[in-house]
Amino acid sequence: MFFTLILENQSSEQINLTTTANQYMTSKIDGLNPPAGTISTSTYAGMNGSYLNNAFIEKRNVVISFAMRGIGIEKRRHRLYRVVKPSRYIKIWYKTANIDVYAEGYVETCEVSNFEQQISGQISILCPDIYWYSRDIFYAYYSGVIGAFHFPFPEGDAPFPLGVYSNSNLFSITNDGDETGFTLRIEALPSDIPQEVVAVTPTIYNENGEYLQIKGDILTGDVITVTTKTGNKT
Repeated sequence: MFFTLILENQSSEQINLTTTANQYMTSKIDGLNPPAGTISTSTYAGMNGSYLNNAFIEKRNVVISFAMRGIGIEKRRHRLYRVVKPSRYIKIWYKTANIDVYAEGYVETCEVSNFEQQISGQISILCPDIYWYSRDIFYAYYSGVIGAFHFPFPEGDAPFPLGVYSNSNLFSITNDGDETGFTLRIEALPSDIPQEVVAVTPTIYNENGEYLQIKGDILTGDVITVTTKTGNKT
């Protein structure tokens, strides 16, 4: 399977671990599959079976095994140490023919065999946030005016519309991911009128009718981030 694997630290420095003959030859990646769940149960008194207390997934452990061949191994090893530092933040970019995702975690270990004929190494990364996130961003544009100008250009004297005012204040966004939740970034585009009110009390509904409401006015230039990601503040 062809893939691309890139590690990026908190300073945006990257190291490409995609299998290359004279760079880093990745031989195995553990932890790409869904992590094992932690399930707690209790037994019934004097009865068969048990009941569920809780079930959750604690963390993801990504382990990357690789080898180094060719010349300049010492230089590559130190370049690896510069980006992949134990206890430090790391972002994993992983891409195949069908997916382009990333996960965030912290380096547990980065070990390279220094005194063997065949140089090999292993990187262990712990991800408290267990999910892979799509690199693709879905954009939804909302405007009070819908474009109506189209070709061919009218030849007569009759008036033709350049835009149509929209009376709808609703539009739908579909989450194509496997898990419930989202990160929504609301941007009020700048205009020639400073501090212009572009929206009032925007409300986000789910399919069950539950909602989250931002009270107040949204002004030009405002940027608001709403996320359901555990441990992050909106």
